Amino acid sequence: MPSTPETLLPKFKVAHLKQLASLCGAKTSGLKTELVERLLSISQLPAPKTQPLVLSIDMGIRNLGYSLLSPTAASSGRKKKPASLTAEALRSPLRINLHAWQRRELFDISPDDPVDPDQFSPASLAIAADRLVRQDLLPLKPTHVVIERQRWRNQGAAGILEWTVRVNTLEAMLHASLRTSRELGYWDGDVTSVSPANVARFWPVDPEDVPKSKARKGVEGKARKESKSMQSKRYKIGVLTGWLKRESKDQVILPGNDDIENAIQQFRLRLGGARKSKSRVAEEFSAYEAWPRKLDDLTDCLLQGVAWLKWEENRALLLNEKKLLELLDSDILDKEIVTPLDEI
Repeated sequence: MPSTPETLLPKFKVAHLKQLASLCGAKTSGLKTELVERLLSISQLPAPKTQPLVLSIDMGIRNLGYSLLSPTAASSGRKKKPASLTAEALRSPLRINLHAWQRRELFDISPDDPVDPDQFSPASLAIAADRLVRQDLLPLKPTHVVIERQRWRNQGAAGILEWTVRVNTLEAMLHASLRTSRELGYWDGDVTSVSPANVARFWPVDPEDVPKSKARKGVEGKARKESKSMQSKRYKIGVLTGWLKRESKDQVILPGNDDIENAIQQFRLRLGGARKSKSRVAEEFSAYEAWPRKLDDLTDCLLQGVAWLKWEENRALLLNEKKLLELLDSDILDKEIVTPLDEI
């Protein structure tokens, strides 16, 4: 009987199937049969017909970030992959060309002004979503759009926050608008949702690159425990910091134009600001007044896009007869890389 993914995947241990799922960006929960079926379904997805141009969106209304990226020629060439796999290589980022890296505020809102609920009505959000898709996103001509999947509840809370409902509504409208554009023939790309938790737990990080948490006082002056959300943001910024520190031959992010090169320099300035005098930082930032003060939205959309490209590469590389046989006879899947977020 010939070896196929259908016959080989059931031979793996549950822990190894979860590792495979994680390496391909899929859910890692469920019974063994569910994991096998999930891996089989993604192994049968068609490979991109052309070089992918990925538009990655980090959801938000006040702070929506997006990046446009593509793998470099060296990253997309399958013949240059090493013959022997390692656990570290399967979680190493591809080299990518970064063509756009933006943050948008969909509504002109001042933090000091009272919130008008009618401003975020379905009609208003529909206008904002349509304007964003037609004027900002589709002109970039992406082959794939990757959208951050929102949760309805935060950290197991019993209630659903009103702001969460608004962002989830906007997310659904973006999907609908992009789908309508595709059905009408205005665009022929693909749209997918990505769990931010899968992205955060995928990338290894050097603890030295993670920004230090700021001590916050709670009730009666006691130190308040940092939320998981804030820890996740710090770790993601730490991952991107590590990428930006690499030398030219190991560089992960290659700027696609002068604007992106300036944006990367500005990001480095923000990260290095704590180690410089206030006057020096102010002097360096004087030329970058429009640069956003929030780093996490820009970080999230970039890490998400690179993760999706890596998952696609792993899917094509691992979920075939030859590599599955190699994995069965190796200890690669025993070497699970634990990220700091796994310990939260």
